[in-house]
Amino acid sequence: MTSNELATLLNNNVSLPEAAEIQAFETLIDMRLPEDYRAFLALTRGGRPSAHVVFSLDGEEIGSEYLRRVAGLNPDPDVSLEERHRMATACDIPEGLLSIMSDAGGNHIAIALRPDRFGEIFFLDHEVSGGEGRPSLEEAEGENWGYAIRFASSFSEMVAGFEIDRP
Repeated sequence: MTSNELATLLNNNVSLPEAAEIQAFETLIDMRLPEDYRAFLALTRGGRPSAHVVFSLDGEEIGSEYLRRVAGLNPDPDVSLEERHRMATACDIPEGLLSIMSDAGGNHIAIALRPDRFGEIFFLDHEVSGGEGRPSLEEAEGENWGYAIRFASSFSEMVAGFEIDRP
């Protein structure tokens, strides 16, 4: 799948974000977003896919997971990047990550914004999180927490692994 194809599955006759809205969000988080993700944000305000989009983690069969929500520059708190940024601590999103999607089970998919891991994508498996407070990425990947699973090296690579489940 491509970013354009994913955006098409999310668009529901709402106006697309303008460059100034993307820049305003970047100002809010005090960080420029990775270019491939930034380009995707210009194509959609996010939402729930109109088709059953499936993916897998390493070692799983395709279709083991499916996409429920894609965040964007959307006022709906359920799919708002601003709301996800604001609620990061309450949701145990590791420092330096921004939740951009969630799967059917409520697990977050997040993009790294810190310079040393910039643009990497992580699947955050809430069923195995076990610490208290907001962890660093290293803690979330480590043995004691173990819930941050590196999913892809970039947003584009992650989306390329998405498929539409055709019964």
